Amino acid sequence: MRLENRVALVTGAATGLGRAYAVRLAAEGAHVCAADVNFAGVQETARLVAAEGRKALAVEMDVASEEQTLDGAKKAFDHFGGIDILVNNAGIVRNTPRVPIEETDVADWHRIIAVNLTGTFLVSRAVVPYMKRSSKGKIINISSSVALHGRTLSHQYAASKMGVIGLTRALAADLGPFNINVNAIAPGGVDTSQAREVPETSEHMLRQRCIERHLLPADLDGVVVFLASDDSDMISGQLLNVDGGRVFIA
Repeated sequence: MRLENRVALVTGAATGLGRAYAVRLAAEGAHVCAADVNFAGVQETARLVAAEGRKALAVEMDVASEEQTLDGAKKAFDHFGGIDILVNNAGIVRNTPRVPIEETDVADWHRIIAVNLTGTFLVSRAVVPYMKRSSKGKIINISSSVALHGRTLSHQYAASKMGVIGLTRALAADLGPFNINVNAIAPGGVDTSQAREVPETSEHMLRQRCIERHLLPADLDGVVVFLASDDSDMISGQLLNVDGGRVFIA
């Protein structure tokens, strides 16, 4: 087990990829704090973590709330005695308005930026002081390949996820002296994403990949484990694009 007795906080852990990350981290030996606005969902995720034989904590957290992020990080620290790993997974992707920019409601823009970008900042800010105490930490931010190749009528989402990449690089520079690694993953059209709900979009995406099959949560949770483990100790400020070879990063 590469993460034996380490403590991970995973946001957006009530369903989908967040739940997959939490359970895989537990399978690798980590104790997990599962956080989400959907408290019933993270309670179920915590049950699945416990089924892996690890300690679990479910926390209700709106990542766009300064108060709730600070409170959630403190609860995790108080419960486990430390926080070694942070997976900033919480985000809005489904049900985001896809309209021309001139028709975009500013409230929708602010809502998406608040969760996808400001939420990543707020949870990181809440967790970093605890990581500094142990002089080691791994922060894994979830961006999106949409930030790299763009997508029609997705300006709010693309901007928020590109912001996550910039924040990742800035935090890597700031936190390196404290032995805290900060990296980002850019998933590309995972089977739980909006793309899978539109067959023609999904098939178009497949044809653009070097590896022509759908991405599954299992294609991503191992990447999270790698970035959370000692195997990635000399990797920081990087973006790992996991999209089957659709976009090449120089």
